[in-house]
Amino acid sequence: MQKYHKHFSTKVTPQSEPMPGAKTPQVKMRSGGHGWKVGDWDRLSRFLILGTEGGTYYVREHKLTIEAANAVTRCIEKDGPRVVQTIVDVSKGGRAPKNDAALFALAMCAKMGDARTKEAAYRALPHVARIGTHLFHFMEYAKAFGGMGGNGFKRALGRWYTDKTVESVAYQAVKYQQRDGWSHRDVLRLAHPKANGGGH
Repeated sequence: MQKYHKHFSTKVTPQSEPMPGAKTPQVKMRSGGHGWKVGDWDRLSRFLILGTEGGTYYVREHKLTIEAANAVTRCIEKDGPRVVQTIVDVSKGGRAPKNDAALFALAMCAKMGDARTKEAAYRALPHVARIGTHLFHFMEYAKAFGGMGGNGFKRALGRWYTDKTVESVAYQAVKYQQRDGWSHRDVLRLAHPKANGGGH
């Protein structure tokens, strides 16, 4: 008996070969194995949840971050408000161990998106940047995508303070005084928010 089934089987396939009969064709992965190609929206979700810190066994952090950022950019071009909603869902839902990727992607939306995307990003800012440290990370990321200009951007920063209770603002100011070279003084000087009352 010729053992053809040792070379081709729908029950057992080496990882180095594509699975025979797969409804969706498989592609060769960096590891040498085969898997299914991941689209930009899946890559966006993976980036928001896993980030790229440290890279992987097969890809360094630098290259992985560029690939992820390019996927985020393509998603923003296709449907920016959907990207913002995905960021909020992952961040508020506690689906990621760290919030940095969400803040980075939100800064991309705020600075690289169209008018609808930017407005959605501004409204989402307090939901993603929930504490002072997050706000300062967001500021540093936004600086990398076109600076601190824009009235809508500044108003969003101001609302981060004015929409909070007096107690919450005081807590943020005391606990999270500065990070990444940013302080509340820097943000307030940039935003020029109008206080809601004497306490603020």
